[in-house]
Formats: sequence, C-alpha cells, structure tokens
Amino acid sequence: MERGVMAKKRRLRIITEVAPLVARGATCDEVSEALNYCRAMAARDIQAVFEIWNEEARDHSERWRPLVVQRFELLFKEAFQAWETSKKGGRPNPRLLDTAGRNLETLTKLLGLQIDLTLNQTNIAIGASRSTVAALAPLDVATYAEMIASGSLGELNAVPPVSQPPAVLPA
Repeated sequence: MERGVMAKKRRLRIITEVAPLVARGATCDEVSEALNYCRAMAARDIQAVFEIWNEEARDHSERWRPLVVQRFELLFKEAFQAWETSKKGGRPNPRLLDTAGRNLETLTKLLGLQIDLTLNQTNIAIGASRSTVAALAPLDVATYAEMIASGSLGELNAVPPVSQPPAVLPA
C-alpha cells in the first residue's frame, strides 16, 4: 500500500518538476543539479518522463482518432454529394471532386491504409564522360556493399565538379 502511494508521489514530482526541465532540453546533470539529487536518480526520472509522454501520446491518439476519422468521413461525403449535385445540375464542379479525393486520401492515411510518399523528380541534362556515367549508374546491392566495405567511393571519385548550371530539359 505504501509503495503505491510513493509511486503516485514520484509520478507527480516527475510530471511537475522533471518534465518541464526535460521539455526545455535539460541534460541529466542539469536535472540532477536543479533538483539536488544524484545523477542516477535523475537518469531514472528522465526515462520515466519519456515513458509518461509516450503513454499520454498513445492515449491521445487513440482517444482522438475516431473523432477525426468521423469528421473526415463527413467531409468526404459532403464533398462527394456536392459533386454529384453539381453534375446533375449540368455544371460539374471538378473542385468538389478534388476536395472529396483529398479528404479520402487523408482518411486512408489516418486509418493506416496508405503511406505518405512524396517523390520529387527533376529532369536535368548532364553531359559527362563514360566514367562519370558509370559512376552515376544505379548500383546493385553487391557492388554497393563492396564499395562501402572498401571505404572508397570507387568510381564516384571520377565524377568531375559541376562548373556551370545544368540545362533543364523540357517537361
């Protein structure tokens, strides 16, 4: 019984005294000095702070996820219904369909059905020698592993420095 009371007191001390220091970026030594106790205790308390924060984050996400999902479902339904109405009225509004699509995309991310993947591609013309082309060619796993193991950049050392801005190819 006494042990449970001590745990509650320690948790309260950690939340009210240690957590604010950790949130401001205090180190273990700084926490130890500020609260006037040994470094080992400060280290345990800092670990407890992160455990408490992780627990709270899980609680918050699980508590709020259903509400957010329902709101995005409602937004999707309303945007899609408005799209259908605009089509029936003879003036289809593609923005409504786009809005419905974005809401559906957000909904699938919230439900963990889609990963957020952003790819940026730049088309650049590079005039280079054969050794540079070979150096920039995709590596297979074995070649890459050999290059890393050797500690050398291999053919990448043959790539000349860029002396002028590259020309952009038309899209």
